[in-house]
Amino acid sequence: MFLYIIPILTALALIAISAAIYHFHMSNRDVPDRLKRVVDGEALPEHVVDPMETTLPLPLKLVAFLGWLLPGHIESETLYWELAQAGYRHLEARKVFSGARVISTIVIALGAMIGAWVLHRSPQEILVLALVGVLVGFYLPMMFVRTKQSKRQREITLALPDALDLLVICVEAGQGLNAALLKVGRESEAQAGSLAGELRQINNEMRAGVTRIQALRNFALRTGVDEVRALVAVMIQSDRFGTSVAQALRTHAESLRVRRRQRAEEIARKAPVKLVFPLVFCIFPELLVVILAPGMLALFRVLSKMAQH
Repeated sequence: MFLYIIPILTALALIAISAAIYHFHMSNRDVPDRLKRVVDGEALPEHVVDPMETTLPLPLKLVAFLGWLLPGHIESETLYWELAQAGYRHLEARKVFSGARVISTIVIALGAMIGAWVLHRSPQEILVLALVGVLVGFYLPMMFVRTKQSKRQREITLALPDALDLLVICVEAGQGLNAALLKVGRESEAQAGSLAGELRQINNEMRAGVTRIQALRNFALRTGVDEVRALVAVMIQSDRFGTSVAQALRTHAESLRVRRRQRAEEIARKAPVKLVFPLVFCIFPELLVVILAPGMLALFRVLSKMAQH
């Protein structure tokens, strides 16, 4: 029985190694991509179309039409901020998401039923597979949104310290906070498009009549990043009490660097714990087989010869 487990563990080890290599490769692509965007940043257009200004293409309009089957999603304020954190700030984003959830639920459920029917399963099994397909199809769009949120928040977290340094320079040079935010948004477009878009959105809201405090709070809600919430709190307190914005931003930038170093140390300390599973279940069994197999074979031969005599 133990010999049958060895190929399974070997396959799991290969899968784990492949997944680790793929994750490492995708993580390391962030730096070359950001450098490439910096090099190509000279050709960036002056006017960047905001997602709020664009109209939906015809296929998305059809998907949004199906969103009326989920009226609770269309009116949900929580869903609005969830989609905003993923980068979808369009006015019809909730309708599109609701329509996509309806389509994915129907398609996956029908696919599961048809597959079970082709395989000649019993009606009970077809019903169970259909229910599983409904659950998977209903939660699949939200899983996609969560993935986009994580990627976007990571990009904003990495770009925030540099943008904050540039904001400090602009404020100390004599620019107002609104002009400084707009300048930082333009300069950060090549390195971090998500952060630049959020800074432009702050400026657009203030130009539309929204107060600065409310615009900053909306900025924190749209990103969902802890560092951004702390930055917004610092800027709001500085605006209320009339203290120096530049000094407050400089102090906050230093705290961000400390938190970034602490986060890196935390990730490094988690590495040994994460290596326990592949070591115990995927590597140690193969090592035991390689080390003990010759001795066990020799022992079996000796015992077999003694049994014959």
